[in-house]
Amino acid sequence: MNIHLFQICPDSGDAGDAGFTPLANPESGAWGDFAAIRGFFHTQAVDDEHWYAFVPRGFVAQTGLSAARLVGLVQTEPGRDAYTFFPRTLDAAAHFNLFLQGEHQLPGLVASARAFLDSVGLALDPENFVPAWQSNVLNGFVLAKPVFWRTWFDLAERLYQLAGEENGQLTDQLNGTVPTNETVSVKRLLGERLASLVLALDQQLQIWHCPPAQMPAAQQLAAQDLMALDALRAAYAQQNDALVRSRFDALGARLLREVNAAPARPPSAVAAEQRPLSISSAAAAISSSGLRLGGSSPVAASDAAAQAARGELVFGCMTHVPLPVKFPDYVLPIYLGESQHDGALNLRDLAPEWVPYHPIVGGMLGNFALRNLILREYPKVQRVGVCMYRKFVSRERISGVPADDNWMMDVVSDREFAHQSLEQMLEPGSQDFVIGQTCGFNYGGQSAGYLTHYAHAHYAEDLLRYAAAAIELGVFGKAEAEAFFSEKVFFMGGVELGVFPAQFWLQAIGQIEAVTWYCVQRYDTRREGYQTRAWAFCAERLGSFLLLRELRARYGEPAYQRFFGQLNLITRGDQKQYVPSH
Repeated sequence: MNIHLFQICPDSGDAGDAGFTPLANPESGAWGDFAAIRGFFHTQAVDDEHWYAFVPRGFVAQTGLSAARLVGLVQTEPGRDAYTFFPRTLDAAAHFNLFLQGEHQLPGLVASARAFLDSVGLALDPENFVPAWQSNVLNGFVLAKPVFWRTWFDLAERLYQLAGEENGQLTDQLNGTVPTNETVSVKRLLGERLASLVLALDQQLQIWHCPPAQMPAAQQLAAQDLMALDALRAAYAQQNDALVRSRFDALGARLLREVNAAPARPPSAVAAEQRPLSISSAAAAISSSGLRLGGSSPVAASDAAAQAARGELVFGCMTHVPLPVKFPDYVLPIYLGESQHDGALNLRDLAPEWVPYHPIVGGMLGNFALRNLILREYPKVQRVGVCMYRKFVSRERISGVPADDNWMMDVVSDREFAHQSLEQMLEPGSQDFVIGQTCGFNYGGQSAGYLTHYAHAHYAEDLLRYAAAAIELGVFGKAEAEAFFSEKVFFMGGVELGVFPAQFWLQAIGQIEAVTWYCVQRYDTRREGYQTRAWAFCAERLGSFLLLRELRARYGEPAYQRFFGQLNLITRGDQKQYVPSH
């Protein structure tokens, strides 16, 4: 398949996300991304057997789909004229159409849409237009052949011409704006909704709509709510019953209120994904160490320090205490709790909304902060390394001495550093993954799955709630819930220890953050002592499950075991015991 993925960038110097071809739109004015798409078809020739998409700058953040993942999904559904990837499920499903949805942004849009449609010969009343909800898609979330785009272009040209006429009632309507924001105009909102018209009205098109569950960052609706909306939609389309419509509107409004009252994702994560920020005090702390933020370097060597200098490897170390040993200069300490200080990379600066939850989520919060930093400052990242102030994974065994109370970890005494530097121990080489070995759980002399072990080691209700949130947010499907609960292979630390491909790690941490945020917003969970970090234990198991799923999909089992290294615990002197910190 010949697929052309263009990403509309407001800045001509913006290279866009990996795998997309940037399409500059520096003078979008009142038309927004519509201007770039229309301009493309005015200046470029297209092939009838190729597919074209014009995604917004925030597409990856909004859908959770990289260019490679999008292409992979399309290739599983060959032979279609158009493919849609719309992440705003409630906007699509909780309104009969996107003109009614847009009416909430700019009152009068429906009347203007009706007048525009009349002018182009479409006898269609937006007030009672009820297409399948999957067709309610904005322009920037469609991949399609020219058979789709030609129809779109015809409508776009007519809209553009009408808005540009010197006078007339419709022209005045189209150029109307929101009083508090002149960039939100009727013509802009109409223009970005033209795709939904083509999808709904052209019955000859063969279309595949990507399910929200396959888009990690998409809005996820409970199946029963989606079914209820769909049933009311179908009933109204058949009966035109005002009571049915009232019930549909009430259900949609309730779901929208619930979503708005409890955002599924923390604000700092959304901000980091949607726009790169200027170099902050935290970023300045990095540059003071001699590293160049996300830039290229003349260094051609392939060791970790050189890769970090080029922005290709980002290595973070999570700590809530002063570092007990000197880490390599390329390792970025992420400070939590009382260890935070001015001029450092602090949780309070990188993910401030998480600060109150440090006691119940633990060191995992450092990964959320690191993810925000990478999304903001490291556009060239290829791999992400993660360690903790006293735990790390090496490619080879170092001491060969297991901890007395945890055979999965070798103790590495500070005396070892006289013979081998920590920089040598952390060197990841060129392989995609560096991960600790797997283990399993045992209960009553039998091998146990995640849920069985968790129920006896912690509180079962916590993992059940966490898994329910993961399903609700589309991290894994209902069919995978049993596999999650019964999984007997476990990576200690999940995705918090080791070296990982950046695309996988950023997505996995984003999913874990979304699920954890969902839980801390809904459940006032309080435990004592070691059990305090309830959500940290759940996050570790989800991380392990996501890592296993990725490795099995990429390499199969046991082929992924070639990436096994050794989990190590830094100790002092002859100390050989692992005592978890609270």
